Amino acid sequence: MKKIKIILTISLLTLLGACAQDDYSENVAQYLESNGTKEQYEYAYDELLKMLKTQYPKTEENKKGWDFLEENKEKSVSDMLTVLVPIYTSHFTKDEVKTMLNFYQSAAGKQLVLDRSKMTESQKSAFTTYNSTELGKKIAEKQGVLSTEISTASEGWSRDLYETAVSLLKQ
Repeated sequence: MKKIKIILTISLLTLLGACAQDDYSENVAQYLESNGTKEQYEYAYDELLKMLKTQYPKTEENKKGWDFLEENKEKSVSDMLTVLVPIYTSHFTKDEVKTMLNFYQSAAGKQLVLDRSKMTESQKSAFTTYNSTELGKKIAEKQGVLSTEISTASEGWSRDLYETAVSLLKQ
């Protein structure tokens, strides 16, 4: 009976840990959407397709490839964001990610992403306050290493996407 209780307790703790990790990862994913990262990858995907249309115009022979690429954008971008999640979880705590997410979901954060030049004085003040917090300072300090890790992941995504696209379109 005692063994069963121990096994049940361990199982429950493992399940709770997994749920907490999923919540943490979901917060990072929401952050990446709120801060404009998702939009940047969607733009990059669209630009790649524009470039490929000049090299590989849609024909009857490559129609399935074009259909796949046009339908696969959301999944491809989602996959890229999934690759970014561990980068952020390795540098920021769950509470820090929640704070970052809260800022980018605020009026100031939304305007910052939309058009920084149109921020009101109140929004600029909120942004300055956010940047002057311990978290804001930590983000600034980690900018270099984050940029390196994100660039590496992005280059891999771009390369794989390009190679896949060319293999689908080359006839």
